[in-house]
Amino acid sequence: MGNQASTSNPQSSSRYQSSTLPDSFFTSNSQTKTETPPPYTRHSSAFYADTIDATKIVFRSSDGEYFSLDRKDCEAHTGALIPATRSPRSMVDLTETSTILRTLFEFVGPRKHPKLLNEKFDFLAEVARAAEKYKIFSAMNICAERMRSSGDRYPKLVLLYAAHHDYPHIFDECAPRVITSENLEYLTPLLPDNLHLPWLRYQARWSKALSEITSYSSIPGSAWSSNNCWRFCGQPIYQALGTGVHSLNDPSWVFSENVKRHTDSCSKCSLLCAGWKAHADKSIDDIGVFSEKCMDETPLVKVE
Repeated sequence: MGNQASTSNPQSSSRYQSSTLPDSFFTSNSQTKTETPPPYTRHSSAFYADTIDATKIVFRSSDGEYFSLDRKDCEAHTGALIPATRSPRSMVDLTETSTILRTLFEFVGPRKHPKLLNEKFDFLAEVARAAEKYKIFSAMNICAERMRSSGDRYPKLVLLYAAHHDYPHIFDECAPRVITSENLEYLTPLLPDNLHLPWLRYQARWSKALSEITSYSSIPGSAWSSNNCWRFCGQPIYQALGTGVHSLNDPSWVFSENVKRHTDSCSKCSLLCAGWKAHADKSIDDIGVFSEKCMDETPLVKVE
């Protein structure tokens, strides 16, 4: 048996599908790879920038660096980078720093564009804002995806980015995180005017859900007959819910971790909390998606 040849597990490859394409399908024929130069040229002074011919446009960053780009590339790949009032051969002043512009200009022209992976959020946000401001279309798309992936860590700023630049799917994803972590009176003025009333509707739906959760009717009258059950389970949960909609940011904490020391030794309370959390999860789920439930509703107050 020691000399028996080993066989591969036939089930290990069944997880993957095969293709009729040859293994060399994506193999490049060229043996050497050349690095594509950036689409811009940097200049150290305004003197050199002034010598650029009419086929180029010179941009000056807020920290005094000069970049020249091909005019046709700017016209083809951006929608608002060139001012409508610009005169021929005149320089364009931009409010962004050279660091932001170097990345932004990488998206101008027919070339592979940066992926913006592993960038710090503040840098990504500045590039995303500039991309929207100058309508650099390829940058707008990739920035939207990268901002979306940051929504779980920076929900408020990502939601505001989505609100002001018309990305409803990103807004929908961030809305539950923001409504349960930010104050209504602080956030509402930061939203576009057309979202003020819908955001109030959304707040009202969360408040209604909180009321339903707090008055959970399946709790038997004798559930808190034991002083310890009330003191170490019921009271902490009601105190958490009493903080308002923000308590629904993490229902698992409210109904599980918050009372774990008690429910680990009390099977009755453990079952009660599990049912209460299931009710809370359903109530939150019934709130619905912001753009589907809050954008086209009738006014909250009926006008006679």
